[in-house]
Amino acid sequence: MKASLRRLHLSVPESWKTSVTIRRLLFLFLGLMIYLPLMGDVLPKTFDLNVNTVSDVTLTAPVTVEDTEATEQARAKAISEVQPVYSRDDTITMHQVKLVSFIYKKASELAARQDMTPEAKLKELKENIPFSLSADTMQSLLTMPAPALNAAAQETNKVVTSIMQKGIDKKTTSDPEVIQQLVNQQIVLVDLDSKSRKVVREVAMPSIAPNVTINEESTNTLKETVRRSVKPIMIYKGEVLVEKDQYISEEVYRKLNAAGLLERNASKLPFLGLALLVLFSVLFLRTYIAQAHRKIYGSNAHILMLSLIIFLNIIFMKIMSSFSTIDFFSPGYVVPIALGSMLIAILLDTQLAIVCSVLFAFAAGIIFNFESLLPVDFRYALYGFLSGVAGAYSLGKATKRTRILQAGFLVSAMNVVAITALYLLVSSTGSWRELLNEYAFGMISGLLAAVLAIGLLPFFEGLFGILSPMRLIELSSPNQPLLRRMLMETPGTYHHSMMVASLSEAACEAVGADGLLARVGAYYHDVGKMKRPHFFIENQINRDNPHDTLAPGLSKRIIIAHVEDGVRILEKNGLPKQIIDFAQQHHGTTLLKFFYHKAAKASDTPIPESEYRYPGPKAQTRETAIVGICDSAEAAVRSMSHPTPESIETLVRRIIADRLEDGQFNECDLTMQELECVAQTICETLQGFFHNRIEYPDDKQVAVKQA
Repeated sequence: MKASLRRLHLSVPESWKTSVTIRRLLFLFLGLMIYLPLMGDVLPKTFDLNVNTVSDVTLTAPVTVEDTEATEQARAKAISEVQPVYSRDDTITMHQVKLVSFIYKKASELAARQDMTPEAKLKELKENIPFSLSADTMQSLLTMPAPALNAAAQETNKVVTSIMQKGIDKKTTSDPEVIQQLVNQQIVLVDLDSKSRKVVREVAMPSIAPNVTINEESTNTLKETVRRSVKPIMIYKGEVLVEKDQYISEEVYRKLNAAGLLERNASKLPFLGLALLVLFSVLFLRTYIAQAHRKIYGSNAHILMLSLIIFLNIIFMKIMSSFSTIDFFSPGYVVPIALGSMLIAILLDTQLAIVCSVLFAFAAGIIFNFESLLPVDFRYALYGFLSGVAGAYSLGKATKRTRILQAGFLVSAMNVVAITALYLLVSSTGSWRELLNEYAFGMISGLLAAVLAIGLLPFFEGLFGILSPMRLIELSSPNQPLLRRMLMETPGTYHHSMMVASLSEAACEAVGADGLLARVGAYYHDVGKMKRPHFFIENQINRDNPHDTLAPGLSKRIIIAHVEDGVRILEKNGLPKQIIDFAQQHHGTTLLKFFYHKAAKASDTPIPESEYRYPGPKAQTRETAIVGICDSAEAAVRSMSHPTPESIETLVRRIIADRLEDGQFNECDLTMQELECVAQTICETLQGFFHNRIEYPDDKQVAVKQA
């Protein structure tokens, strides 16, 4: 399977990997791969039900929603029970008091007149009173002594004022018995004779007028306050709305409609909300990768692989959520949510895996939202985030597959901690048995994520040509067939490659490049020399140099051919493209100076340099450029009879300067500062390799001295 994936990888055109249009389509593809699996978890399933029919299913509310019609009915009922707010008009009270005073004053004036007959007095008094009084009361007003009349007037004013200050409405004044009772209560203790009491009663009763009216503004304010005080009537998530075989009444139908369970009124707003969240997540992820991981952003293969990992992780969540109906099973805790973070950390970058853990947590909160009244259950979101972060950070720069299993145990431990924290946060009333059950699922989640990561890792490595640290460690093993062949067939080249690997790793790590990749690439960079080993000086032990007798052009072709031979051998043995690049680019387009000058001396006509240059391409990455420098430096220093620190440094700097002047670093991103750091590191490492050793005396000299 690895071979078939590798052939597929090599057969795909390379242009798509850097296409901007393809990159945009990939991010759109990523958004769809997140959105489509989550659609079913944000929109409730709808049913074709009608009033006055029997339901064939038991339906519960999928979300918490307000029953607006029931709420409005409750508010209308509360408003109907509100009593009007009345306001007292004291001007009416003053007017009535003045009226009482006027009646008594008029009666006093008429009683004092001598020019009028009693009948005329009675007639005029009657005309000046706006209400009717009994004949006895009228006669009493005209015949009472002045002191008694004044006392009656004062008491009548007191009675009317006292009663009307309490507020009198029309309903009260329309009932004479009520008015009489109120007046009697006021004059019961009045110190007057019976005749005066009767007058006070007769005048006071009709003088009492309604002085309170409904205050529309205050009444409306009170009604609005009462309306707002009525809490919305909610249909809560999980509430049973209709049982199977239950008759659907208008009230039940209304609740089903409010909960969005009817096909004709199903809300599409959750779709829009999810689309906005997914759009924001993808745009944020794109911006983050473009700014913080430019190398990943520039490779559409990496973007595609990231999209597939995210989609795969969400699919695992969906599969686990389908088992939610099983008793004592917690799909939200057993799902291997850390799988995605672990794969991203191994194949791409740890920090990117942390960011994607937020996305996985968001998806988990939606997918496993079985109980929460909100669209996202924070418990599973928090659990998923902590699990993903633990999976990413516990791997680091993993170089062995056993490290993934160790990371799985760490994820399991973090899952247990997260479950404990959530248990305490929500003040759960669950039993210890349920908690231990969740612990077991949390531990299974971590181990399952590790096992799946180990199983899926070769698939992604083969399909996308990804060189993970673990894959590089495998390729660096001396038991690799090509390395064993090199050791047996070209021991000099093998030793040279090991030296170049050590130099390259140290130099790459000094400038922040991938030292492990450079070391493994250096192991295989000269594998093409196995085809004609004795034409290369490091393999000419106790042999004559065949190039001494060959024409420069033939020697040139043999030397240059080791690059093409190496590419073919590596491709035939299925090594990743990144390793093949070292064999193809470590010489770049450098000039074979020795054979070029030899040919130029033997030729009568000028020879173009292009005929004696390697075919290239030039180094495309810092790692291949550094391996090329180390390859030349190690071979040159090895040819020195007595290397000293000064001579080594001079030689190394000349090699770098020649390549820089020749434009060999034009297509990679090595800076001048990094080249200086590379030179210093190579010199220090070579001085360690070729340091002067103490010359020990031979055995005879030792024996003579001992004698």
